[in-house]
Amino acid sequence: MSEPTIAEICDRFRGMYVPAVSDAMYELGMPEPVLPSALRPLFPEGSFVGIAFTVEGAEIVPAVSWDEGEQRISSYLEVFEKLTPDSVMVFHNTGNLVAHFGELTGNSAIGHGCVGVVLDGNLRDTAGLRDIGLQVFYRDVNPRSGIGRWEMVACQQPVTIGDVTVHPGDLVIADFDGVLIVPKADILAVLARAEEIVGIERQVRDDMRLGMSPREGLAKHGHI
Repeated sequence: MSEPTIAEICDRFRGMYVPAVSDAMYELGMPEPVLPSALRPLFPEGSFVGIAFTVEGAEIVPAVSWDEGEQRISSYLEVFEKLTPDSVMVFHNTGNLVAHFGELTGNSAIGHGCVGVVLDGNLRDTAGLRDIGLQVFYRDVNPRSGIGRWEMVACQQPVTIGDVTVHPGDLVIADFDGVLIVPKADILAVLARAEEIVGIERQVRDDMRLGMSPREGLAKHGHI
């Protein structure tokens, strides 16, 4: 049997939730790389699953003119043409003086198949992003333009957010409970176990609703 495609893998993960995938990694003896809880969701009810496309950004110190800034930001703007279906943009940025992502680039991201954004940095144009429905987990907000004051310094290289290093090709699953990274090499093993756990939890849930205690549920199903 051939391995599932990226689209098939993402669709199957979308039938799950972050705690179940985290439990799968725990039971398989793997670390559970959860990004800092300070990253908050634009939509509390929104979730996404996709493949990490990484961007490293940095302040320009001292700032340069708008014209030079346009030149220095051009490589970042070209990144959006490289996005593929089921991608998640994962940003790490230094500094807190400007915005690092907004609604206009968000439109391009969606147009090229991006399903969500993890932004260790500042967001702006939140009303516009809500209108287009792009879920972003972000650190802070700032209305200032980055042109001349921020630039991309690396693309599709490992980025570190908190104590978690995200590699291009890792799977990102995010909901209100947090943002979890599944390393590329472990995706299929975690998928299989997580699907089993979700099935077990359905049985536990049904039993609990009929009056079974959590202790009894754990004894019967081996999971709680």
